[in-house]
Amino acid sequence: MEDEKKDRFSRLIQQVGPDKPGADFTRAIMKQVQAESELDPANEAALIQLLQSHTLVEKPSSAFNRRVMNQILVSQPRQLEPIIRPRVWYVMAASLLLIVLFCVGLLSSSPAQPTSSGLDRFFLGIEGTLDALPISYPLTLFAIGVLVVLDYFMRRDIRVRY
Repeated sequence: MEDEKKDRFSRLIQQVGPDKPGADFTRAIMKQVQAESELDPANEAALIQLLQSHTLVEKPSSAFNRRVMNQILVSQPRQLEPIIRPRVWYVMAASLLLIVLFCVGLLSSSPAQPTSSGLDRFFLGIEGTLDALPISYPLTLFAIGVLVVLDYFMRRDIRVRY
């Protein structure tokens, strides 16, 4: 039943064919467009006159503007709070210390050599460990250092008015 309806519909569409506009179709459309464009300046002039005739009912007084500006200018500047809190700095320092101790203590790749002092052993351990460190560690430390310096210089004597 459905297929039969579809077949009838498709045959009907094929018989009718697409609409073909008359020879004067374009000319009739262009006449309508031209008539509307001739009415536009008259409508625009009437609209401008209507808008100019109706003024705003309420206008703020100059005293209002002055009071608002005085309140804005009177507000006291506040010192900005640091973005990175002191507690975070302590955590970062402790993490850095743990990384250094881990690298020196567990990753020392050089064999133990008899040295004269503990400081010499420490530096030899660091030297051997630097080769074993992934490149991301020093790059991360450098980036954090740059950010800390930028934060310091950007926060110097900055005051914000609210």
